[in-house]
Order: sequence, then C-alpha cells, then structure tokens
Amino acid sequence: MIGVIIALWFYIGFVFGRLSCAAGQPVPVTNSPIIEPELFAKAVDHAKTLAVTTDPQYKQHQKQHQQLLEELRNGSVEALYTVAQSLNQRNVGEDRITSVQLWHALADGADHVASAVALGFSYAEVDKELALKYFVQASNGDDEGPHQASLYNAGRLLLELNDAASSLAYIRTCATVEKNYPAYETPAQTKTCKDAYELLSNQIMTKTTPGIEDAIEMFLYASIDDVPQENTKEFTKWSKAMEFLQTYASLMQEEDGTADDANKKAKAFMTYLLSAQEQLLSLQKSSKMLSELQNYLLEIILGRIQVLVTASTATGESEL
Repeated sequence: MIGVIIALWFYIGFVFGRLSCAAGQPVPVTNSPIIEPELFAKAVDHAKTLAVTTDPQYKQHQKQHQQLLEELRNGSVEALYTVAQSLNQRNVGEDRITSVQLWHALADGADHVASAVALGFSYAEVDKELALKYFVQASNGDDEGPHQASLYNAGRLLLELNDAASSLAYIRTCATVEKNYPAYETPAQTKTCKDAYELLSNQIMTKTTPGIEDAIEMFLYASIDDVPQENTKEFTKWSKAMEFLQTYASLMQEEDGTADDANKKAKAFMTYLLSAQEQLLSLQKSSKMLSELQNYLLEIILGRIQVLVTASTATGESEL
C-alpha cells in the first residue's frame, strides 16, 4: 500500500541452549529436532580449520578457536551458532548452505533467537514472506523479553508486503520496548523505530487513502501512546462501534428471503450503521487524546459509514 523503504539497523541478541553429543549418533538440540551426524561433522571440521595456525602472532587467536572447538564438542549451542556464522562469512556456496542448515536446526527446533535473525537476513532478498516468518519468530525474544531489532525488521518487511496495519503494530512495539522491557532496549534502536513510526504515519496520511477495512485495522495501532487503552470509555466506544459494524457485515452475507424479510433486513442495516456512527462520533469528541493518524482514520471510517447510510436510505441495502 505504501512505497516506503525504511533504513535497516542491525542488532543481534544471543540466547543459548545446550547440545548433547554422542559419537556416531544424531545430535539433538534441546527442544528441537535432531541435527544429523553429517551436518554436525561439517561444523566440527570447520571449527578444526579455524584452530589451525602455527604463527606466534596469532597464538591468542588460536587459543580462542581451540576453545570454540572444545565447546562445540561439549555441546554448546553458542559454539554451533558461531561456526555457522563463520561458514556463512566465507561466501562459498556449499559453506553458506551448511550455515543456513545449521541455523534452521537451531531456529526451527530450539527457537534460537540469533539463528532466527540470521535466517531473516538470509531470506530477506529472495523470499520476503519466509524472512518475515523468522523475524517474527525472533521478535518474541527469550522468556524474559522481546528482540527489539527483529520487531523493527518484521515491521519493515510487512510494509514491503503491503500490510500497513501489521507494520504499524510491530514498529510501534519496537519503539516502546523501553516501557515494559527496559533491559531489552537500546536508545539507538528506539530512536530508529520512533522515526520510522512517525514516517510511516505521515506517509499513510499524505500518500494514501485507506479503505474502511484498512482504516479499521490500523486504528488501534495508530497511536504510539497506545490510545485508546483498554478499560477506558474511549476504548469501549470503539469496541461497540466495531461490534455494530461486524453485525452489519454479517447481515450483508445472509440471503434475502421474502419481501418482508428484506424490509426487516434493511431496517436492521440502518440501525447498526447509525449505532456505529453514534459511537464513533462520540469517540471523535476525544480527538485531542487521539493521534493525528487516528483522527485521519476516524474521518475515513465515518465518511464511509455516511455513504452507506445514504445508500441504505436510497436503495434499502449497501456493502462495506
């Protein structure tokens, strides 16, 4: 819907589990499918090559690589992920395939956040929907809090896939991580997300005219301050209006019976439309609480309802 490409900031947070290794046996990852011996062997072989050097200048480097190899053999998921990174950076076809296979094993089976992020970037240019799947997965973070950058990356891809409402939702969540999960927030990332949210909001208002369904989907995500909040009179008005519109839409799907049924249906159309309109006009009186984008979307929704009311009066029925 909106041709906006937002600049990308890259930040990875690591979450590690454990691998258990048995010689000649498939290698299981905690809460995951099995990593086959052949794939694990490729990881070990690569780790061995990293540890090979006789140059005294790189003695400390060699020690670190040797430690990586030992951790890999002892079952460290962190080590397996590091090896996958190294394989990918070699930019050799077979090695890159192996790295992606390792990331899949960790992301698909163990919900490994860093591996899901890596897969998101791996697929970003070739399969946006698959990339989105992994950024969404990574955005859930660990058991304690979300992965801020992946919230943003998911929002960026959703926008490219023409889902502005979901894009608003993810970018807004990224911009407000500090409120509920301050330990998972970085100031630079928060600023990027806030700037992106403002840019997207302005683009929606100045470059597009959403239909009523798009406007309804975006409305609750169209305030960075999460207005209207649940258990407020404004939220109640919005919810009631949506219930009336949903009932109206459901009636539209019903087949007409007798002429009498059609007349009753037409009266019901008008009742539900006017009831929705009443709630939204009341909500509009709280315009100072709403964001500029929400007021814009509310005008679109009310405008469309008025068209439906006029059409129902003239013809007896109309569609959203």
